[in-house]
Amino acid sequence: MPGRERSRVFGSALSAIATVAVLTACGSSSGSQPATTQAASTHPSGTVASSAPASTQLAGTVAASPQEFVSTRYGFAVSLPQDWSETDASFAWNGKSLNTPGSPFFANFIDPTSHRFLMGASAKVPKGMQLAKWQAAMVRAHLPSCSEPSSVKATTLGGEPALTWTETCDGGTVNSTKVAALHGGRGYMIYMPSDANNAAEDRSIFEAMRQSFRFTS
Repeated sequence: MPGRERSRVFGSALSAIATVAVLTACGSSSGSQPATTQAASTHPSGTVASSAPASTQLAGTVAASPQEFVSTRYGFAVSLPQDWSETDASFAWNGKSLNTPGSPFFANFIDPTSHRFLMGASAKVPKGMQLAKWQAAMVRAHLPSCSEPSSVKATTLGGEPALTWTETCDGGTVNSTKVAALHGGRGYMIYMPSDANNAAEDRSIFEAMRQSFRFTS
């Protein structure tokens, strides 16, 4: 076959292949839309569906939006990751002693994956109670296995002045981050006991909770 004729035939073949490729791409794009819609519908309420390819989603994790938990008994709300759960207090706290995780006198917020606990409660305080005095009472109320805090820092809780500190418990294996505040004639106490090996991550979670905290009554 002459060179010119071979070039003409070869060029026609390339054109045909390109046409088929375009048609195939269009068909694939049209056919994949239902699968994308179905994948998005599996995300729980409050999460943002990602438009990244499936291979990218499998390689990483999709961050869930925080959800708000409310303690009806103690009149406050906090935002925590989606996989946490809450058990509100069954009995009124007397404001005199701090309890271990799971106490029915405290609102308990639990991370089932890491077994973290966040605990919160409030109690009536005498008229004219000062924040420093309330915080000192909460230090005295700690569990016998916990040490005195080395420092106390000023912060806020739900827009109210607050004091925060960390205690070391159980021979240094557990840290307990705490914050105390006064609001509406009540003393509030929020704390999170955690494994000392996860101190940095736990402080980050506690700080995010503190910033989200709001009084509901």
